[in-house]
Amino acid sequence: MDAIWPELDVETAAGRLDRAVYSLRQLFEPGRSRLAASPLLLTEREVLVLADQSQVWIDADVFERLLNQARNTDDPGEKKRLLEEASTLYGGDFLPEERKIEFTIVRREFLQRNWIGLLLELADLRAVHNLNTAIDPLDRILAIDPTNEAAVQRLIKLLAQLERRGEALRVYKRLAAILQQEYHIAPLPETRALYDAVRLGVQERKRDTAVPAYRDSGAAAGQDDYKDAAPALLIGRTHQSPLVGRDQELSLLQGLLLATEHATKFKLPSQKKVPALPLDTRRSPQSVLLMGEVGIGKTRLAEEMAREARRRGWAVAWSRVYPQEVSIPYRLWAEVLRKAMNQVTWQRQEVSKRPLIYQPLTALLPELDSLLTQVALPSSQSPEQEQLRLWEAACELLMVISEGSPLLIVLDDVQWADRSSCELFAYLARRMYSLPMVIIGTCRENELGSSHPLRLLLTDLQREHAVETVQLQPLSDEQIGAIVSHVPYLTEPAVQYIQTRAAGNPFFAEELARTVGTSSTGGSSITPNHLSDIIPVLPDTIAAALNLRLSRLSSACQRLLSKAAVLGSSFEFHLISAMEANTPGSNEDTVLDLLEEAMQSGMLTEEGTGTRITYQFWHPLLVTHLYENISAARRASFHRRAAEILRQEYQGREEEGAATITHHFVTGGASSQQIAHYAELAGNRAYTLSAYPDAERYYHLAVEHLERSARPSADANMDEQAHVASLLEFLGECTRLQGKYEEARHIYEQALEMCEQQRSLPSPAVAQQEAQMQAMLWCEVGFTWYDVGNNVQALQCYQHGERVLQDAHITE
Repeated sequence: MDAIWPELDVETAAGRLDRAVYSLRQLFEPGRSRLAASPLLLTEREVLVLADQSQVWIDADVFERLLNQARNTDDPGEKKRLLEEASTLYGGDFLPEERKIEFTIVRREFLQRNWIGLLLELADLRAVHNLNTAIDPLDRILAIDPTNEAAVQRLIKLLAQLERRGEALRVYKRLAAILQQEYHIAPLPETRALYDAVRLGVQERKRDTAVPAYRDSGAAAGQDDYKDAAPALLIGRTHQSPLVGRDQELSLLQGLLLATEHATKFKLPSQKKVPALPLDTRRSPQSVLLMGEVGIGKTRLAEEMAREARRRGWAVAWSRVYPQEVSIPYRLWAEVLRKAMNQVTWQRQEVSKRPLIYQPLTALLPELDSLLTQVALPSSQSPEQEQLRLWEAACELLMVISEGSPLLIVLDDVQWADRSSCELFAYLARRMYSLPMVIIGTCRENELGSSHPLRLLLTDLQREHAVETVQLQPLSDEQIGAIVSHVPYLTEPAVQYIQTRAAGNPFFAEELARTVGTSSTGGSSITPNHLSDIIPVLPDTIAAALNLRLSRLSSACQRLLSKAAVLGSSFEFHLISAMEANTPGSNEDTVLDLLEEAMQSGMLTEEGTGTRITYQFWHPLLVTHLYENISAARRASFHRRAAEILRQEYQGREEEGAATITHHFVTGGASSQQIAHYAELAGNRAYTLSAYPDAERYYHLAVEHLERSARPSADANMDEQAHVASLLEFLGECTRLQGKYEEARHIYEQALEMCEQQRSLPSPAVAQQEAQMQAMLWCEVGFTWYDVGNNVQALQCYQHGERVLQDAHITE
């Protein structure tokens, strides 16, 4: 308490400690009823004890343990393995949000010092086998501490050994500038000595050469102004839930990385820059397109593979296309090339040696101009020849970059890519076989129009085995449940609600779960009946994704889909055509055109043939979104119109469509007489089909609206009461058959009360009928007692029913 709340008195600090312990126990084990008995956080007199390591996994503790194991082993291979594993656990500052608590500050600084020491040692071990791979740990150090001279010294040595003296000199100059600007000091003498040795070595080599115009060394040394290789980039979004339900796809992509590594590892030097034959169908593609609807997890899977590639020592160049950039030629590839150049330590002098090859790229990458000598390009080139030279230059540059490190290129949302970018993708996919490169793209297939350049190219690319497509399917309810399990305050009914609404879409599921989690203060109180109140409208993130897709449709198509949303998740052609009949200028051909527009955009799918064609909305949340954006008055009008159309359609067989007609009448605010009539028909059909929960719901609705519409006339009132009593008998039976005996008993008793009010009936025959009805109801009440094992009460009810029959002189 003194360490955490030094400014508080003992009593106040103790109270805060108790609340903190209680909150921690709730966080550790939210399902435990007796939190004080939690084995994860124990109270022993005046000491708090956290569970042992077998029960609690802390990355910082594992990091230190791996580091100690690495220091205690004499096996260089084992030491390197342990250091590599430990380096993946360090994700940044320890408890970065706690900036004032002393023990967290001490631990944070201790862990960072150990991490820097680990990276220095790891760089030394990597340099034994591959100088290029030793650079990345040093870049990571300098990214957070550009004045770390131990890292600078090692980096200068490595770059010098790789004959990249210009970059080595640049590293020293950058260090000297920072030290002078921020600390007014000079680098250590040892660092200065390394710099002098590299600088003199370049000059001496120039003097010793017999060729006066030795441009290769000059180009390498003259790159002082060129940007240093960037440190490893953060891949993907942070604070993500674990990847769920994509094991098969992940295994396929991991196999692609391994196969590419194997193929390039055993490639002969003479094969180094020989592109594959475009029609070599025996090869395995090194380009994969992840296909699927918005939010299905394409980008999430690509992020997972990018992290895996980084762990394996690959460079990752990630580019995403946005809808607003669809008209910018090659924007996708300009970003890829620039990121690849900045991440990988590559031989830039190779570019300087071949200015004629790389000159076309300066239009996309102006920074290359400083590496190239000016050459006279052929002036009489057709646009097609100029385009081909650009593609060849991009391919050559990627090949040079990948020699320094295997390269994973990720193209996110390529459905928005311009035609030129799609054609360059096809060109590269055909020529990267056995090169240390892999391309992973993500694409919303339902947003690729029939004339989209990528769709036109895919058929040929797949036939040539240059590209493989992987279709991501919706997740199962169990997998959706696993994804949202980390969100607090979610009860089982809430999870079931999310599973139904998300329909296998992980993005939609997570956004709905966050909305429920942040909207509920008492998770245990969430029930299915209240969920619509908790999520009155869709989260903004989901609404924005749906609006983006809808915005590409014509206004007439959007209006038709809004009317269709009133009909539910699926509808038939004749029904939507009838709904559109009152629209000015509308006819059957117009409706078909609008439906085809919606299908081409992926909003609808079509099933059936002939006159019984059914259209299905792409996703349940699209129906919800369209429905919520209709005004209340117009929505009610659409429902009443739908009900009238269905009444005409089911004329003579009303029970078949009664459930749907009832829904539209209720939602459209129709009269109680109409609702009661069709609710009773719907209840009768459900009862016939033994669908007792549905029958109970409709009978209850019918009773409710019959009571609302009761007429003042005495005779009419008696008829209506008899009708209600009959419905209550059916309602009680449906309730009892579901095992809700007490509720069924109350319903039967309510029916008996209504029968008692009709004793003064004029006709003896009718009186006998009523007596039989009452006797039957008493037997039903007896069944509710018998079913729960109360035979005494059951017998009394049976005897009461018998007396009713005797009083009415009914003996048989």
